[in-house]
Amino acid sequence: MTTNEQIVRDACRIIWSEGDVSRVEEFYAPTYKANYPFGEGWGNGVEGVRDFATAIRNGYPDYHEEIEDIVVDNNKVAVRLRITGTHTGEIFGIGATGKRVDFRDMTIVSLKDGKIIEQAGLSDNLTLFAQLGVLELPGAMSPPA
Repeated sequence: MTTNEQIVRDACRIIWSEGDVSRVEEFYAPTYKANYPFGEGWGNGVEGVRDFATAIRNGYPDYHEEIEDIVVDNNKVAVRLRITGTHTGEIFGIGATGKRVDFRDMTIVSLKDGKIIEQAGLSDNLTLFAQLGVLELPGAMSPPA
């Protein structure tokens, strides 16, 4: 396993799955940028990561990221994630629904000098919003219950 792969694995576990935002600086550079559609919630730098991770944890106290696939190429690490959690708190203007979510995310992480400098990716927000009940899909597109 490369150092960059270990950094990404550890960030997924410590910051996101365990919710330890006190350790953000260990993994993310001060100049960190997020590049996601609908990614305004991220903010910039380590404070942006800390704020976003805190918001996620407030909305989904049991938020968990499982790495399903990981590909490493020098300073880039591509990760396919399965994200699960229970929506028990308000997040980004959506009041608690008590519903369990299970969706996917694809992210390409760029690293420099042992820190994450950028993440660019796509989360399956269509499935997420359908599971929360804030978006209704036609029958053929509905996620399994």
